[in-house]
Amino acid sequence: MKNWVMPALQTLFTVLVITSFFAVSWFGESFTLRAEPYDPFDPFLGEYVMLQYPDLETPAGLQHGQVYFTLTEGEDGYAVIDQADDRPFFGAIEGYSFDQTITAPQLEQFYVEQGTGPELEREENLQVTIDVAPWGAIRPIELDVRNE
Repeated sequence: MKNWVMPALQTLFTVLVITSFFAVSWFGESFTLRAEPYDPFDPFLGEYVMLQYPDLETPAGLQHGQVYFTLTEGEDGYAVIDQADDRPFFGAIEGYSFDQTITAPQLEQFYVEQGTGPELEREENLQVTIDVAPWGAIRPIELDVRNE
């Protein structure tokens, strides 16, 4: 009877991890961010594009370091900071503020198909589509060249 307990728990855990990954898109809201690339390769993980987001500006009064924020769609269709605070609140994305911009670890690196990293790095205008769950989890969906 005990022979099935451990495989059942392992299977349940795997299903929960996979479900939580996709739940961000099922229950979340999609945002598109303007992005600027830099530094496209890691010899161990493959090609990726490091991204920074010029529209995610640190609001006045926030210190550099840990920050919690939410996004909203701006007038031009790209995401901007809606609310930011030094303390966590429900639905907030955990990130950090540095040099007048805010970012989150899930937003910094976007892994791309082998061979496309240098091409994307040469582009100056990129856009990233992300899904943000109501509980603050982020799932990067797509990286494209922005037409402006």
